[in-house]
Amino acid sequence: MLPRPVRTATVFGRLDAWRAGLARVGVEVRDAGADVEADLAVAPAELAEAAAASGATAVIVEGRGTRPLVRAGYHPMRLLLRPARETAALVLPLDQPVATTYAIENWSLIDRRWKRARMLAAAALARRGRLPALPGSVVSVGVRDPDPPLVIAAAAEHGVAADGGWVLTLGQGDALSRNVFHVFPPRAEEPRWIVKFARVPGFVDPFDRDQRGLELVASGGAAVAAHAPRLLARLTVEGLEVSLETAAVGRRLREILLEPGRRAPKTELVEQVASWITEFGFATRRSAEELTRERRRLVDEIVPQWTRFGVDAAIVPYVPLPAVAQHNDLGSWNVVVSSSSFTVVDWETATPVGLPLWDLLYFLADALVLVDGTTALERRPAAVARLFRGEAPSSPLLFSLLRDAVAAFSVPEAAVGPIATLCWLHHSLSGPVRDDELELWTPGQRRPPHTFEGIAEAWLADPALGPGWNRWQAR
Repeated sequence: MLPRPVRTATVFGRLDAWRAGLARVGVEVRDAGADVEADLAVAPAELAEAAAASGATAVIVEGRGTRPLVRAGYHPMRLLLRPARETAALVLPLDQPVATTYAIENWSLIDRRWKRARMLAAAALARRGRLPALPGSVVSVGVRDPDPPLVIAAAAEHGVAADGGWVLTLGQGDALSRNVFHVFPPRAEEPRWIVKFARVPGFVDPFDRDQRGLELVASGGAAVAAHAPRLLARLTVEGLEVSLETAAVGRRLREILLEPGRRAPKTELVEQVASWITEFGFATRRSAEELTRERRRLVDEIVPQWTRFGVDAAIVPYVPLPAVAQHNDLGSWNVVVSSSSFTVVDWETATPVGLPLWDLLYFLADALVLVDGTTALERRPAAVARLFRGEAPSSPLLFSLLRDAVAAFSVPEAAVGPIATLCWLHHSLSGPVRDDELELWTPGQRRPPHTFEGIAEAWLADPALGPGWNRWQAR
């Protein structure tokens, strides 16, 4: 959020986590009272005066501390970190009421009715610039020059409004997840651009994969591409990879499905996205011969990791099937819904050639389990098993949508069970793959559980599921 790079910092008080964190990302941490002015001073609120007097180019105060910054000649910013400083997922600049109001209205989790009333009250206060700065959630920032954040300023060369508003979503999960500025044109009530940037220098691979994925969906034609962002530019800022895309405006589908309320509007959204998934696969389909490499990957890399569960290479179907493009992480968290449309985001795991039905199965397993009321990760495998056995309220919808896709791609009925099984075997291995990536780039870091962890084991252990699964045919 600062307009200048930070290479040296002074930390005041007992903010040991700041010292360790700054050092971990390569910032030289100096003792308070050093003769040379640092790029950054960090202090608790009670030491804001000392930090402001240090002469640092920028000052961050944990808590309310803008008055000492103003007296020392800094331009102040008040930031609200939600849900709290230590667990922040969202940064709201309280001095930008329009952007802050948008974030509150669209990114609040409303899984209880009383939370809607709280959200509406907070949005009304934010719109008037009167949102309270709650203890434990506020950071005060002072900068010498009131310039935009460094990466937004760099993106301005590609058309982004440097003088517009912004909110920042912080990467969740692990250190390789990326941060995103949502940037608003001046006086606009919705963001027009996102500026996505890595947190680890040199971590280029997901940006390359994102670019290939967006090019892939664009190749499906205008109707398909209308539901994905457009890549506008790639750049590097202070060693960090940055990409610029059109913004997905609205609310994440996951939050909509978690809200109290009627089933019908939720299932209508699920059906719209499911229909698009089939359309995307159909628009990007290739000849059956192009599945040769994917079948080899499944036999050589996926099946051997499940032999202890009785899986062997015979599970890989060799019947004629079209090769289709896949998003490969199409959960409800990657679908943003507006009043008139939806956008599928985060294309870094997309592939141009895959088995049909995978994206649809993945999406419906996530979305319909939420519609049916299961949210806890530890209960997810059992809930997915009930859904696919035909015992959940949403099972008829799952089966109907799947039958439509099977017909669209002319998938032989006997191949559906093996295709579904291979889908879960593949996705259940994404956690260990991420562990290897973390060890390479950020040794010692760990990730939280993945949404679909444990699904493959539950699928293989259930006599009604597995490669012989055929309950989808029930009408």
